[in-house]
Amino acid sequence: MTTPEPVVEVALRRRRAVLLAQPGVASDRLRDALQHAGADVVLVADPSGIAVDAVIAAAPDSVLVALDPAIEGHLERFEAVLGDPSIAVIFDEAELAARREGWDAARWTRHLHAKLYGHDDVLPPGQTEADDYPQPGMPAGLQQAQPVPESIDEYVDEAGNHAEVLPIDAVGIGVLVEVDEVDIGLLDPEPADIGPIDFNSFDTGDAADSPRARDDSAVTTPEAVMGLDEFLRDSDMAREAAELPVAAEPRTFNSNDWSLDDSGGAQARPATPVAQHDIEELERRIAGLSLADTDSYGHGPQRGAVVLLAGLGGPDAVRQILKGLPEGFPRPVLILQRLDGGQYDKLVGQMARASAMPVLLAVTNMVPEAGNVYVVPPALGLVRKAAELVFSESAGLLDALPANDSAVVVLSGADLAFVDPVLRLAAAGAWVGGQSTEGCFEPAAANDLVARGGEAGLPVQLAERLSERWPV
Repeated sequence: MTTPEPVVEVALRRRRAVLLAQPGVASDRLRDALQHAGADVVLVADPSGIAVDAVIAAAPDSVLVALDPAIEGHLERFEAVLGDPSIAVIFDEAELAARREGWDAARWTRHLHAKLYGHDDVLPPGQTEADDYPQPGMPAGLQQAQPVPESIDEYVDEAGNHAEVLPIDAVGIGVLVEVDEVDIGLLDPEPADIGPIDFNSFDTGDAADSPRARDDSAVTTPEAVMGLDEFLRDSDMAREAAELPVAAEPRTFNSNDWSLDDSGGAQARPATPVAQHDIEELERRIAGLSLADTDSYGHGPQRGAVVLLAGLGGPDAVRQILKGLPEGFPRPVLILQRLDGGQYDKLVGQMARASAMPVLLAVTNMVPEAGNVYVVPPALGLVRKAAELVFSESAGLLDALPANDSAVVVLSGADLAFVDPVLRLAAAGAWVGGQSTEGCFEPAAANDLVARGGEAGLPVQLAERLSERWPV
């Protein structure tokens, strides 16, 4: 096994670290990593066999916890230590720590040093970020093969010297076919005697004798045009009109009998209040209607979700974000955390200790609800049914998200394949962020996202941005 090179600590106070882990290979390697990272390991203890007061008495300013199913149930007793804001708490998977060696161990040690001392220098000693990029400009001392002429005249003179020996591909004038002279007089046509046109001279006799002209059926006369009355003579409307009584003679009125006082006159027959009745009936029906709750039918506004993408080194960052989100956060939080062992049910318990919201394991046909956290196995995605998101095995996790009401955070170890889909969501209105290099164990995807426009920040800062986007 290759021993990681010790990280030299310069002008920094050495951190006092406590390691909580079961005895074994993982505990030994994590202790070595702390020492190589420049920390004083003041206590190594099994959480199942030590009192909380003993850990507090060690006065640590850093605690490294090796997560293992056997000790998960005992961590609640250490809430006074793990929840102390003055103590830097770092989580690592015991199974991964036991397998980590060589280059991976050295890299993890550098990231551990960055977390302990709060910096972002995670490159190997003697290497800088600028070493990986080419520098612009011509190398010093490079000379031209020949001197540069001072004027264009030198080029012209040199071209003239070579003009005679240059090959000529054009067709020579000597090979052109000679053509006899053409007598232009032969081309003149003999002038024709064309007189003025007389339209009266046209012969119309043939047209008059043609069969079409002799067709009497084609001739239209006034008697041949059928009137509208004849066309409607046999229709039903005509028969009904014939049955109507003949209109009576027009009435005549004597203006001397007119009077403005109608009190003594005959009682006029009241008009049938058809229109008034219809309006009253319409008002009665409208009064009986009620506005429907569109959300109750699944056709309300589309609600999104917050997606946390993580992998190697990501659980610690996910816990920090969950710890920064308040209870009752108005959107569901979905965690896609890659695990080698695939024990996502155990990840639920680990995240529940850091979250103020309930943490559930996502299953098929489950509807994610606001105020809950869901650990999503890689086989599950999201589909949209009306206004609801539903977990499904037949879709991706990001495809159904409404961009204007969603956010995606790319953390340590996230898959690079997610960067392009996340950026497409960002272009459509989603908020996207990436974990900054400081303390990020596997920053490839996060760095790519930030370089292409995503917002960078520590997990705590990213949680603050989410809380600002969706205040409780």
